[in-house]
Amino acid sequence: MEWIEIIRLRTQPDVEKPVIEWLKGLVQNIKDTPGLNEAKVYCHAAVPGDVSFHIRWNKPEATLSESEIGLMVAESLNKYGILDHTVWFMQGNNGKSADHK
Repeated sequence: MEWIEIIRLRTQPDVEKPVIEWLKGLVQNIKDTPGLNEAKVYCHAAVPGDVSFHIRWNKPEATLSESEIGLMVAESLNKYGILDHTVWFMQGNNGKSADHK
């Protein structure tokens, strides 16, 4: 089953760069985690200080809550501003994955 965690932080613009650098390092550190398809860091195109971290998983079991990695990231970033941590299950796509159509 493919699912994604989205951790969104709204912080002060001067905090954005160090947060992004920390997340980019984390992306490299977790790359061999079982079930992890990819992890990506985004920043809002028009709102300075708005950062989003996406962790895409593909595991055979249905997971109804956040991952350990997601919880660690959320806990680490919570002190910097307003945080939203959500889990989304894929229901369809137009990509190469054969799991869902």
